[in-house]
Amino acid sequence: MTAPQPDTPLDALRQEIDAIDGQILALLIRRFAATDKVKASKTSDGSLSSSPLRPAREAVMLRRLIAESAGHLQPQTLVRLWRVILSASIQSQAPVTLHIDRELGEDPIRHTATAQHFCDMTVACHDSAAEVLGLLKGRRGDLAILATGSAWSHAFAPPEAGGAQIIGTLPVLGPSRAPELLVFGHAEPQPSGHDETLLLMPANAAVPAAALWQARAGEAYLVSLPGFLGAGDTELREVLNLNPGTRIAGRCPRPIEV
Repeated sequence: MTAPQPDTPLDALRQEIDAIDGQILALLIRRFAATDKVKASKTSDGSLSSSPLRPAREAVMLRRLIAESAGHLQPQTLVRLWRVILSASIQSQAPVTLHIDRELGEDPIRHTATAQHFCDMTVACHDSAAEVLGLLKGRRGDLAILATGSAWSHAFAPPEAGGAQIIGTLPVLGPSRAPELLVFGHAEPQPSGHDETLLLMPANAAVPAAALWQARAGEAYLVSLPGFLGAGDTELREVLNLNPGTRIAGRCPRPIEV
């Protein structure tokens, strides 16, 4: 059966769009079939038990797609489209619940930003940041989303004590400055090539000159150093030695500057 001939140039364009939509759908089906294979591999090697998220891979993917689009798509549009795909892919591997505190739940702008980034993931609201972080100890696949300046620092436990760490920040697009929101989880941190190391420092500590930004976090300060720094890095070791009580809060990709 042959397709009907278009009556007008506009009809022809609509037929072209319909054909493109069909191709996109076929590619999405292929992509989610590949995701099923990823799930099987993670289940086999045990990596799915910690978290289905891979923040570094997502960051590398989004940077590549923005570069390849060469300005044909606005970065904000591209990121929003792929966040829908990535969130659905994550949920197909393992269910993820987002835990937020009442402060964030009552902030319509930040709550909307969270919903847009994580799409249809289940959201659970709790009374305090301390309750949110405490819940994550027994829910290794879940995430906590907290405002940077909220009172989370006194409840923050190091990962080796079973606590979650900061694995991402929001928004993902923009200059390197203090983020609006922090994403806590148990995903193993990996370098993406454009990273920052986050330190939780006492209020009286000396902020390193190399810091990208600093922000009040309850009774402490959250400070960002450039790079994916480990215990063997001289710069990080000096900061920790000079400022007793300073702890590594996480390592995560830096925002994508466009």
